[in-house]
This record gives sequence, structure tokens and C-alpha cells, in this order.
Amino acid sequence: MPAGTLDQSLRALARSGNIQLLYPPELTAHRRAGPLEGDFTPADALAELLRGSGLEAQRVTADTFVLRLPAARTAPALPVGRALPAVPLQDVPVPLLPVEVTGTHLRRTEVETASPLTVITRQQIERSGYQTLFELLRAQPGVRVNNAPVAMTDNALYQANGLSGATGAAAVDLHGLGATATLFLVDGQRMAGYGLAQGEFALVNDLESIPLPLVERIEVLRDGASAIYGSDAMAGVVNIILRKQFQGVAVDANTGISSRGDAAQHRGTISAGTAFGHGGHVILGLDYLKRSPLLGRDRAWARNSGEDSNGYYYFDGGQIGYDSQGGGCTRTSLDGPCVNTSGPVTTLQTQLDSRSLLAHIDHPLGSLRAYADLRWNMVRQHQQTGPATEQIGFYDPAAPQDTQVVNYAFSDVGPIRDFTQSRSTQVSVGLRGTPGDWAWDLRLDSQHNAGTDRAQGLLRSSVLDQALADGSYQPGGQNDAAVLAALAPTLMRSGHTSQTGFSLRTDGPLAEWREGSIGLAAGIEGYREKLEDQPDPLLISNDVFQFQPPYVRRGDRWISAAYVELETPLARGLTMNLASRADHSGGFGWAFSPKLGLKWDLTESVSLRGTLARGYRAPTLPELDRPQALLPTGVRVEVPNSLLPCQSPAATSPGYSLCTLRLDSVSNPALQPERSRSLTLGVVWAPTPALGVALDVYQVDRRNEIRPLPVSYALDHPDAYPELFRRNDKGVLYAFDQQLVNLGRTMVRSFDLDARYRLDTTRHGSLAFSLGVDWLSKLRRQIEPGATPQSYDGYADQPKATALAGIEWTLRNWVATANLRYTGHYAFQSSADSPLACPQVLRDAGHCDTPAFTLLDLNLEYGGVPHWRFGLNIHNALDHQPVYYGRPSLAYSPSFDDVVGRYFLLSVHYQR
Repeated sequence: MPAGTLDQSLRALARSGNIQLLYPPELTAHRRAGPLEGDFTPADALAELLRGSGLEAQRVTADTFVLRLPAARTAPALPVGRALPAVPLQDVPVPLLPVEVTGTHLRRTEVETASPLTVITRQQIERSGYQTLFELLRAQPGVRVNNAPVAMTDNALYQANGLSGATGAAAVDLHGLGATATLFLVDGQRMAGYGLAQGEFALVNDLESIPLPLVERIEVLRDGASAIYGSDAMAGVVNIILRKQFQGVAVDANTGISSRGDAAQHRGTISAGTAFGHGGHVILGLDYLKRSPLLGRDRAWARNSGEDSNGYYYFDGGQIGYDSQGGGCTRTSLDGPCVNTSGPVTTLQTQLDSRSLLAHIDHPLGSLRAYADLRWNMVRQHQQTGPATEQIGFYDPAAPQDTQVVNYAFSDVGPIRDFTQSRSTQVSVGLRGTPGDWAWDLRLDSQHNAGTDRAQGLLRSSVLDQALADGSYQPGGQNDAAVLAALAPTLMRSGHTSQTGFSLRTDGPLAEWREGSIGLAAGIEGYREKLEDQPDPLLISNDVFQFQPPYVRRGDRWISAAYVELETPLARGLTMNLASRADHSGGFGWAFSPKLGLKWDLTESVSLRGTLARGYRAPTLPELDRPQALLPTGVRVEVPNSLLPCQSPAATSPGYSLCTLRLDSVSNPALQPERSRSLTLGVVWAPTPALGVALDVYQVDRRNEIRPLPVSYALDHPDAYPELFRRNDKGVLYAFDQQLVNLGRTMVRSFDLDARYRLDTTRHGSLAFSLGVDWLSKLRRQIEPGATPQSYDGYADQPKATALAGIEWTLRNWVATANLRYTGHYAFQSSADSPLACPQVLRDAGHCDTPAFTLLDLNLEYGGVPHWRFGLNIHNALDHQPVYYGRPSLAYSPSFDDVVGRYFLLSVHYQR
């Protein structure tokens, strides 16, 4: 907890420790408490807060304390024989908010559980200087970027597929299993998906929709938790706890700029909370963030990268991939020099405008307590890349043999620009009660996300062909504005997702036996999710080329679940946690997820822990409802001769021929959930309250993965999928219908080290050290049954090692913090056996591995003025510039690299 008034600190302790603190308000008036950080029992934390205050605490029950002045300072006793005036008793309810602990539905007081849990506190959030939840989570060891807000890094790839993705959304994943294997919660409730679907297959959660200044803390469960939360929690859970209890008014403001005078950002946040009525409380928060764009021309390392090229498609493990380094060069005239049209104008940092509202109210209703929450957010983003390019053939009529094909950039049309707007709304109302030692909570929740994507600069094929044929468009010449407008019309895509449902849960002591109390939690929940995604008609008709033509997506289903969780001591120091959950979903039926957790306290300072769990991921609505889509072009594929005749056959290896196939797509009504088995083992060593070390190993085996049916596998097993091969009336094979199937498998093993140490001195303040390390020892994927698993750890944005080390020095009213974020090296190619190896030009230069690097962040905070706190953050203090050798044409990785450089952020906080 940060330093503040004693009353605020005591209220925060009562919430987090689930205890009652009784005292008259005048007792804590004008008293302050210093910062508090570490692992404490509630009683020890209370003693620390009261140190030097002149107050003492008396325990009256197991979880209730009365604060008072020491006996020598209390008022003198009344004379003997004098009667005390009668004081009427008042039944005033004390508002106690539930303590949300990710990974279990049971109320508990133990700091460590069987499942490893990382908590990012509000104090850490404020001192990090990060402005978005995406930036904060990206900096954590072992957390990978799955969907970055900047979607236009690779010019050619965006032109081919950009308008079928979740442009503008930000999502991360754990253990390299993808964002769909990590469940995101807000106050323990599942987040609804981003309004625009991610490609053909999935919905992602947009972390930009959660305003970071209104977050109380973030809990990251690095363990499978489908038995607790259901679908998607195979790799872990990220639970975002919003502010619910605040007294007074607080104003936060910050402004930042890079050392080069650009990439400015400004933020303002207002929070207000007060008690009302007979034990009620209300809090309101408003947040506004504005960030300026940053383009490639503003950074020397990006100015000359982003060379455009023709690019090509290829097969990698049975899947179609795209490589933009296809050779050739880009020109802005038919006979001009090669030029770089994308690097200087491509967005490094999106222009962003975010507005958020958060409200919470709770009030007793007799012996019950009612509450309501509102969260609203709107984010506007703008990004761009180089002008559209097309291959154009031209020839001299006098010498037709000199025909040339040029990769021509339509610079007169202008850069390709993308504008996104997303709006998310969540409304929850609930009622909770505490009969005896039990507690129950009934909640109704409704979430809606609406998104629009507007693109300018992509070319309409029919207009381009006609304009080149009739000469109304002259490459490299002066062209009419009306022709340019018709050539690159504005394209619109809109989408909407919703999730509406209820949850009812209860927990409490089930029984007592000789080893202790048996705790039980149980609940039911149900929700309806809907999806509607409407691409522009020109995209659906493929008049504006997209390699995978988008289509109208609509879906609607009801999901219900019931779960039970039991925790009991088995012997002295040994505790067992059992959980099981059954989910039923429209589209595939039932899924069962059990979990076993054990924690053994060998001594007061050493504990062993472990979990064994099964998980699942339900097919998303886009995966279940995938209408037939016809690919407009053919692909040369190696086909067994047993499937001949085909179009344009050419003999290759014995028994095979190259054929031209159209790879269309159809839905698969038999699609089933993905399944996983996860195992964690760990040891926790805490010899003193100042020192704690935890080492955990995670292993996840995910089977039945949902992915497109590998064409090579289907061609080698035609009897398994006879309905997918299409022939004309002469029996000639001309197309293959791709569909999603349950075939793939991924195996992950990683080691996590978390160490913390605190040193308190009498004259030089206190020092706090922290170290988090993630080692990805195995990430292997098996594309099809019987195939050799391919290693992905250490390749293509999957470094084996990531780490975060920090030191914090607190001296009276000053706090100084330094954080080092380390990213290990990784290879160019996507996997050990990828057919797309490092190009010879990179190999000759020794650039087949992106080197490891470290970023340094500094923070200085002063709180010596009553009600005020001032801060200075310096991000990337050493001004490290990206060095990246990968496939995207712009030379950096959104997963790890800092594109802005050294950055200064000034902040001020006022609170009364």
C-alpha cells in the first residue's frame, strides 16, 4: 500500500485482509501511515501501519480489532459512584467487500495457494509509468503478445489479410499457447470478445478497453483453471480487479514526450467516492488518454527499413504462410528506380484517443447487500502504412519481347490508412448475503462491444483493370482525382459482440474434523453470447483483394455451467483442493474439467505445491459458423497421382504431380472443443518476512487443437475426407474444401522464478528487490497425427528467456525505482523445421538471430506535500533502439521492442 492518511490505509487493509477495524473517526484524523509492502498476516500488517502513530489495536474476535489510545493516554476514569449515561445501541452494518482471489472461489487468508499467482498491485501500476494494460502485461516475464494494436507493420501482409483481423485490439497470452488459451476476467467475470473477429477463427479480448488508472490490482494465475472458470483457461487466467472502495476525491494527471520531442501523450483521471445513507458507498471514476502517432520516418532505424517486395505464399507444416521478402523492388513509375514507399510512412505507435467511465455503488438491504457496477469505454485509433502495390505488366509495341512486370506503388492514391473505433459497455447488478459463516452472491451481467474499421487506400480490382485498359489511369503520371477516388474507395467493416448472463455462487465451512475445517464453494452460471460481423460488400465480393475473403459472421448460443470446489486439510501442514466443473454449450455439448491441488508446508519457511488439471476451449462462434468461401485464385499443390486427373498437372517426385487447386473453405459441424492437461510443481521458501523465493514449473499438453485441415495431410489421407475434394463433370480435380478440424497438438514446459527481498534500515530508509524470470524450455507443435513435433521455443518471437528485475528505495517522502526488462535472443525462422529458413543475405551478415536486449525504466516519486504526490518516469532510459531480424518488413517486433526510445513522463496526484 502506498503512503497516505492512516484512515485510508486502514480501510485498504480491512478490504484486503477481510477483517473489521473499529475506531472513532477523530482517532485517526491528521495521522498518516507510511508505505507497506510485503507478505503479512492481517495482524502484523495492522501493527506495521500503527507503528509511530501513538495508537494500539486490541483483537476482540478472530477477525475484528478495536483501535484505541494506550491506557496512559486515555481519558481519566469517572469518579466512583457516578452513573454512566445510557447510550442506545445502534445496529449499524459495516460494509465489507468480498476479497476476490483468482484461482479459487473459496474465501481464504493464506498468502500462497497451490496454484502459482502473480499479483500486480496498484502501487506497482502507478510506479511503472505504463499507460495501458497491454503495455503493463507485455513487460511481465513469460507473457507474450498475441495481438498488437499496431496491425500494419508488414505492408504486404496487411494488404492481403488486414481487413479480416481484429485491427486495433490488444491481447496477450501465457506460455505461448495463444490468446484464446488465456482467460481474461474483470472482477471475476469473463470478458466479452472484441467487436471485430480475429481472422476466420477466433474472438480476442481487447485490453485497451480497460483504463489502467481505474484498476485496483491485476492477478495472473499461471496455471490451468478450467475447473474454476470454464472455457479458455487452459494456459492461465488474468483477473483485472477494478476500484470498488474509495473515500474522498483524487485527481491524477500526466504528460509525456520522447527525448526527440515527439510521441506526446496526455492523461487525466478523476476518482471520487463517498459513504451515503445507512452504510452505503459509491465511487465514480473518469479517465481520458490522448496519444500522438509516431511514424517510421521519425526514427532512423525504421526510416530505411520496410522495403516493399512482391512477396509469396508458401506451405509451412501443412499451413499456408506468407513471406513479404519475395524479391524484386517497388517503383513509383514504370521505368524509375527502386524506392522504399512503406517504411517512412508506416505507423510505429498508433494515434489513440480513449475515454472511460467507471461507477460502483453498494448499499445494505436489511441483512443483505445490493451492488451495481458500470464500465464504459471508447477507443479511437488511427494507423497507416505505405501505398498499395500491384504487379503491372507493360511493353513497348515496337518491341513486345521486352515486356516487363513492375511492382508498382500507387503513391498518388496515398498511404493505406486504417481507422478503428471500439465501444465496450458492462453493466452488473447483484445481491450478496452472509448467513452465519457462509456467503452467497447473485449477479446479473451484461456486456456489449461494438467496433468499426474504416480503411482507405486499398485498390478495387475491377476499377484498376478498367482504368489501365482504357488509359484513364497512367502509372507514374498525373491522374484525375475522381479516378483515384474510384480506384481506392473507403471500405467499412462493423461488428458487435455481446455476453449477457447470471452467476450464483456460495461458499463457507462444510464441516470440521480433527485436521481442521473443510471449505466448500459451489455455483451455477449461464450466459448467452452473440456475434455479428459485417464486412464491406466490396470485400465479400473480393473486388478488393484479400487472400482469405472475409464473410458475414453471425452467431448466437447459450452456455451454462455448474461447479464445486472443496478444500480440506489432510494432515498437519498438508492441504488439498479439489475442483470440478461441467459446461454445456450450444454447438458441441458437454465438457468436464477436474482439478487437484496440493500444498504441503514442510516447515514454517518451506512449502511444496502442485496442481493437476484438465482444461478445454470451446469452439468460438466464428469457428462454428463458417460459411463456404471460394478462393478466387489457385495454388500449385503437390498431389498424389491416385487423385489425378487434375488441372495443369506436372510430374514432380515419384507418385506425385503438381496441380493447380482452388483452396475453398466450408464449415465443420462436427467440430469439438480443444482439450488440455496441465501440471504444475513448485517450492516456496520464505525464511523471514523480508525474503521470499518461489520456483515453479508448468507443463501443458493441449490436444484436439482447432486449426485448418492441413492440405498435405488431407491429400495423403483422401479416404478420411472424401467430401472435401471437388471435381468437375469430367472428373478433373479442381478444388479442395478446407475446413477446421481437431487435429493439432501443442506441448509447453516453462520454469518461473520469483524472488523478493526487503531491507529496512533506521537511517537510510528501506530497499525492496524483486526478480522474475521465465524460461521457456519447450514449445512443440504437432500439425497432424504421426508427424514429428516441431520445436518453436527460441524461434520467431518466442525467446527462451524473459526476465524483469527491480529495485525500489524508499526514504522518508521519496521513492526511487529502477526496473530492468530482459528479452532473450530468438531465431529468424518460425520453427526448427520450417521450410522458410534464414535468407542467404541475412545468413552472410550474421543476422539470423535477433539479439537479446535489456530495457531500463526509472521512476522517482515525492510525497512530502500534504495531499500531493509528484512523479517522474523515464522509460527506456538507455535509449535502446530495436534490432530485429524477422519477417515483417519494418524491422521491429511488436511483442517486445520499444519503438519510441527514451521517454519522459511527468505525473501529479492530488487526493483529499
